[in-house]
Amino acid sequence: MVCLNALGNSLSGIFVNVYLLKLTQNFFEVSLFNFVAYAAWLPSFVVAGWLSKMIDRKRGLIIGGAFQIFFYFLILVFGHQSKDWIVPLGIVFGIGSGFYWLAVNVLSVDFTTSSNRDWFNGVNGIFGSFSQMVGPVAAGLLITLMPEWQGYKTIFVVSFILFVLSMAMAVKLPVTMKDSRYSWSMMFNLNRLPEWRRLVWSFVGIAFRDGVLTFAVWLWVYASTKNEGVLGNFASATTTLSIITFFLLGRFGKPEKRGIYLVFGTLLLSLSLLVLVYETTWIFLLVYGVVAAVSRPLIEVPFTTITQNTIASLDESGRYTVEFVVSREIALSIGRITSVGALAILYSLANAGEMLKWFLVVLILAGMAPLFFVGPTSGRGKQVECKP
Repeated sequence: MVCLNALGNSLSGIFVNVYLLKLTQNFFEVSLFNFVAYAAWLPSFVVAGWLSKMIDRKRGLIIGGAFQIFFYFLILVFGHQSKDWIVPLGIVFGIGSGFYWLAVNVLSVDFTTSSNRDWFNGVNGIFGSFSQMVGPVAAGLLITLMPEWQGYKTIFVVSFILFVLSMAMAVKLPVTMKDSRYSWSMMFNLNRLPEWRRLVWSFVGIAFRDGVLTFAVWLWVYASTKNEGVLGNFASATTTLSIITFFLLGRFGKPEKRGIYLVFGTLLLSLSLLVLVYETTWIFLLVYGVVAAVSRPLIEVPFTTITQNTIASLDESGRYTVEFVVSREIALSIGRITSVGALAILYSLANAGEMLKWFLVVLILAGMAPLFFVGPTSGRGKQVECKP
């Protein structure tokens, strides 16, 4: 189910942004789409957390899947007029993502333990990376070989079908309801826990960096090459490197070295971004892509495990897992909304090119937050009595 969703996103996720860029010929409009999506994502995630405890925890998968299906339906119906519906499309996309990822994050904690989370996150990373390797190259090839715009319509139809299948599988999942009461006070009081508060600052910093890079790099590659096939191959090649790194971490990674992996990966990714500060031409984007492909798994696997272990250790009964996950998402959303909003404003200015260099420096500094707030032993928190 998650793999189907990942494949649907990998087919169209990159090219939705490129599609909107080709329609609007304006980086500001695409940045606005992502800003609105992230802004809608946050309240949807919070509502999904409340709903998951009122009904059951798979409900977010179903509602999120329905909105994802609706998004691609709208893209297909609007066609070239999608450029006039940037804000509504961003809202629908954000709602679908918010509900879906709440359910995935909560269920990932519920169905794993501290002894198998490194393995689970490694395997999950491999499947996700494999989807991202196959999807973009297939989509880029279709767009290049088919008549103009027909390729985009084809990949959006395929994504639509994949999301329908993913939602059908979500319906068959067992009910996973643990508590019928959502604690709003606990969600806000979690920041009083020192270990969690350090993670929250890290979430904000990482999301500030990645919120922009998640879509902007693909736009810069397309703007430099003007070729969807090259963009698809670029995404596939860099993802292949990520798969290899995920595999090596899952196979040979040691839990006691999580902190080392996190530090090394963060520094490596920061150095790769320095290349883009100099210039965002094709060759520099290629260098960034290769280095980032290796460094991201070194960050994601240990940091995800540290986060899940912290949640599990601070709330061993699992009573407030949803509140922890929502608290995490609030911090992530603050980072994403702030950075993407800043990028949108930047692209509305006349001197956007020069300002972009300084903005990338800010991204580098923000992305290094885990080095200051998360230590090598983080994630081994003591059991505490969580009270609403």
